[in-house]
Amino acid sequence: MAGEKLNQREQTQVRMTVLLSIIQQLMTTRQNRQFEGKELTLPQFGLLNHFTHEPDRSWTITDLADVMEMNQPGITKIVTMLVNRKLLSSTQDALDKRKRYLKITTQGLELCNDTFKSLLPEISDVFGEWDDASLNQFHQQLEKLTGWLDANRIA
Repeated sequence: MAGEKLNQREQTQVRMTVLLSIIQQLMTTRQNRQFEGKELTLPQFGLLNHFTHEPDRSWTITDLADVMEMNQPGITKIVTMLVNRKLLSSTQDALDKRKRYLKITTQGLELCNDTFKSLLPEISDVFGEWDDASLNQFHQQLEKLTGWLDANRIA
């Protein structure tokens, strides 16, 4: 393989991977700045927002650590803050007192919604020059990539 040239498809795949890395870094920097002075940090918002996709579902710390691909102490720290602020509720398992079930509260749902509203001008600015067709096509491709990455997680 050493010394072999990449074919066109491989070159495109490599370039796309590089671009995704650049986008990830630029978006993380932009998002961290957007969250300065907000009620939540970016990691807190990310975790709380996860609950909004299925607001009636309960999650354990282990479930969250797996799906968010974070370690349990990190998730526990964020969850504790969100529970203390009554953005998440915590219910103890009837059989195993060490196990707790976490669920988003109405207050948590409202804060997520309000946070998105406050970020909307910046979000709209990022995509402001895109026509609807380009935006929808990009959205579909991102959904496809997200679905594949989610279904093919690295253990």
